[in-house]
Amino acid sequence: MIKSELTWRQMIPITVTLMAMLCGFFSILVTVESMNETLEHAGELHRWAALLIMLAMILDGLDGNIARKLKGCTEMGAELDTYVDMTAFGIAPAVLIYVVMLTGSVPQDTSRTFWRVAMTAVVVLSGVVRLARFKVKDPARGQGGYTGLPITACAGWVAMLVFISQSKPFEKFSLSSGLMATVFLTGVLIFITLQVSNVRYPKPTKHPALFIPMIIMVCVLFGPQKIAVPASAFMILMVLGYICFGPVYMKHTERQAAKTSSGIGMDKD
Repeated sequence: MIKSELTWRQMIPITVTLMAMLCGFFSILVTVESMNETLEHAGELHRWAALLIMLAMILDGLDGNIARKLKGCTEMGAELDTYVDMTAFGIAPAVLIYVVMLTGSVPQDTSRTFWRVAMTAVVVLSGVVRLARFKVKDPARGQGGYTGLPITACAGWVAMLVFISQSKPFEKFSLSSGLMATVFLTGVLIFITLQVSNVRYPKPTKHPALFIPMIIMVCVLFGPQKIAVPASAFMILMVLGYICFGPVYMKHTERQAAKTSSGIGMDKD
């Protein structure tokens, strides 16, 4: 029998989840609004769209921790989390990529139009596949680690590079063409490929050493640009470190767990 009412313990984490959803939705609205603005004002809106994605990421990490602390985990909260992931970390970054690649481009350049559409399409499709597989194959919802890179990693890469490229004194580094665009899009392709891979990654929000610095850095992003830009660069390094060393950590953890299980089995014999 399904309960018709939620307790306050359940409502608090669900409210945090809904706030994350709104951050993702508002990021999309801000990005779309930037298309009607001058280049300078559009850049400011792109920064806010990136900030909203990062804020959604923190709220998305907090809701599960709050639910477990309050003993307020619900099936509804778990379902909502999937929709938040797709909106804030799948669609919102894809829309931001599309609009940022449009900024400063030549309208008649059909090849660039193709790449804008293709990149946004594969980002969304990779996210959908990643989340569907996660829901079907991982009933523990990542508590024992993820198969494939979490969708939040690519969202963070997109948000932070957009944020830096629209902050002083880096406005000249366009993400629509040149070396920065190549780095940006190559990173996106690597991330979305890892999302649908079988490479194992730990859950970042489960480890305070990863999650707490991320919360602090996101808070710093709302400060002056002279400290916000280094904070965003530090977060990019954190993401790259997670990509490189996350699988190593998982192999070590799973190896230790296997040894422990083997030892317990021998003791029983």
